[in-house]
Amino acid sequence: MARTTPRMTKKRRRAGPGSSAYRKVKKLSLSIIGAGRLGTALAIALTRAGHSIELIVAKHLSSARRVVRLSGAQAVAASVEQFRRMPAEEPLIPKDLIIIATPDDAISSVAGDLAQIMNQGRIRRLSSSPVTLHTSGALSSDILSGLRMHGLSVGSLHPLVSISDPRAGAESLARAYFSVEGDAPAVRLSRRIVRDLGGQTFTIDAQRKALYHAAALMASPNMTALVDIALEMLSRCGLTPDRARKVLLPLIKSTLDNLATQAPAQALTGTFKRRDIVTVRRHLEAITAEHLPEALEAYVLLGRRSLELAGHRAAEDDLIEKILREALNRDLRFS
Repeated sequence: MARTTPRMTKKRRRAGPGSSAYRKVKKLSLSIIGAGRLGTALAIALTRAGHSIELIVAKHLSSARRVVRLSGAQAVAASVEQFRRMPAEEPLIPKDLIIIATPDDAISSVAGDLAQIMNQGRIRRLSSSPVTLHTSGALSSDILSGLRMHGLSVGSLHPLVSISDPRAGAESLARAYFSVEGDAPAVRLSRRIVRDLGGQTFTIDAQRKALYHAAALMASPNMTALVDIALEMLSRCGLTPDRARKVLLPLIKSTLDNLATQAPAQALTGTFKRRDIVTVRRHLEAITAEHLPEALEAYVLLGRRSLELAGHRAAEDDLIEKILREALNRDLRFS
């Protein structure tokens, strides 16, 4: 099996007060399975926090080597196939923690690989309570339940942050809230990891993980899609995509600033907050004239929600609702 960096002791800088290495009683020994954006960001952040990554596994060896290089970890890089054929003499499974950072549909398969390796006696138990965590936002720790019979505690650890670039993502983890759930030892270790990274944790009902993840989707990826609709509308006004994005960003940031200090009902501004019927009609006419069906659907759906957020019901609400419904029905008839 290829090792990307030689096993050799590095000369370490002396840690000073305030550094993560200075704070820790002992570093963790861990492996990361999965070399996507989140797995890479975790490898970078955990290495910076002073933890020891022993093994990084990816679908392709080149991807695992890339994570080792970016993180600076003194780790073995392996493909999935190499991991499945791991010889007994290779001490590749860490004593404290295995993180499965693969796509959701691969987690069960990875757990099966781990169970098979354990059944064959090819994992040395180096800890009294080793932990396996997955990073899915939609799945609970139950998907790893088969590993409990091998003495592992299982859990899930999901950072509520958008990671489009691993290096920037590693920085974002320090400001993130992480959803944690699972067996008690797994939850304790998850909370320690998050503290070491600088983040914070919260817990939810494990049976509602899918709903939690859908909420996260609404707040981030779907918000990106909504911005893309707004950019399309601005392009019809003559702005280039780059220019449209630049002029929208201050508005988006000001909205987020408002939400940082106010509940949505108080942070809401604009046409539906004022119940401005004339402007609603003009908006709908303009969107319909440009043949933007997705923009129209989003406008109607979010307009209705804005009316609810606006507070006490006003006399104009029924008329606005009627205008929205008629515009949507008219568009559906002619689409």
